[in-house]
Amino acid sequence: MSWFSHGAQPVQTETEAFWYLNLTSEQQAAYDKLLEHLKEARGLHKGHDDRFTLLRFLKARQWDVQRAAAMYQNMVKWRIDQHADHLYETFVFAEREEVLRHYPHFYHNTDKYGRPIYIELLGQTDPSRMLEATTLDRLVHYHICEVENLMRRILPACSALAGRPIITKSVILDMRGVSMKTFGSAAQKILKTVIAIDQDYYCETLGQMFIINTPTVFRVIWAVVNPLLEERTRRKIVILGSDFLPTIKQLVPLEKLPTFLGGSSKVPDGLVSIGPWTEVQLPSSPAAATAASSPAAATSPKDLQKGVAGTGAGMWEKEQDCAAASCENGGDGGRGHSDPPAVDVKATTVMGPPPALHQSATAPGRLARLGNDDEE
Repeated sequence: MSWFSHGAQPVQTETEAFWYLNLTSEQQAAYDKLLEHLKEARGLHKGHDDRFTLLRFLKARQWDVQRAAAMYQNMVKWRIDQHADHLYETFVFAEREEVLRHYPHFYHNTDKYGRPIYIELLGQTDPSRMLEATTLDRLVHYHICEVENLMRRILPACSALAGRPIITKSVILDMRGVSMKTFGSAAQKILKTVIAIDQDYYCETLGQMFIINTPTVFRVIWAVVNPLLEERTRRKIVILGSDFLPTIKQLVPLEKLPTFLGGSSKVPDGLVSIGPWTEVQLPSSPAAATAASSPAAATSPKDLQKGVAGTGAGMWEKEQDCAAASCENGGDGGRGHSDPPAVDVKATTVMGPPPALHQSATAPGRLARLGNDDEE
């Protein structure tokens, strides 16, 4: 974590952003061991058995194979207990528009690495009013479905457009107008719940986070939030005051940054999420979408960076070293790995709407989530 108030501060380099394409020999060896361990234990979970998912869990546990395996298995158990796939396919958040009025959040374009940018306007958030419009349980279900939407639809689409795997997002949290009233007991209750979910079950999906327009009271808020975050998350956070633009524009081109943040990109009425992922036609079936939850792993880093247009190989290729395993939890007919989706990179058709919850693809619904679930 960096906490500065003056001047441009360093942001992630390309090597840091694409760490999963630049493994050391030791990290590759750890991946091989984790894959073999899960295959032997019949612990691979369909739709979450690709190379990048396993790498995320390894990175979350400092490349310790046993700890990563335990974390992965806990994730599988949680998904089964929560019926996560069924929830994503069937959950309807009828009160969504009312919640959005008290919790503005949306995706807006991509950063210079092709990662989707997620924005929350926390100074306009009223957690108490949110919980008048819905319940904590339903808000958590909404959050889960929105993260699933990121993993299944937005990241695969961004990957296809970028020509290389995109498995993380960038986040901007605008604190302008935040007070202790904003961060009362309701906010803290929601925050603790979603941070636990993100760090434990959707680990390593945060690339970089900027917390901007931080008021004086933020130091008090941060004292509460900081202990909830793992160190791997803290290291990705840059805390800025009102002079945030010199830092952010190193990662986000001004033409992609919203006008209210000093850029030139207009935000649609209603804070509707926009991004180039609407140029990609993804599979519409739940099974195919699940298979697309992370860009399918190729057999080598070289293959991973070939791109996808017209080849049918590269990063969307099925990972051969998983092919022999049978997934015990939600098995896949003995294949042991998810089939890659067919992606039409040239399609101009907007992605068909996911389940009713996602009729306008907004962001992972994490209230004031000052730390995602992430890395390092």
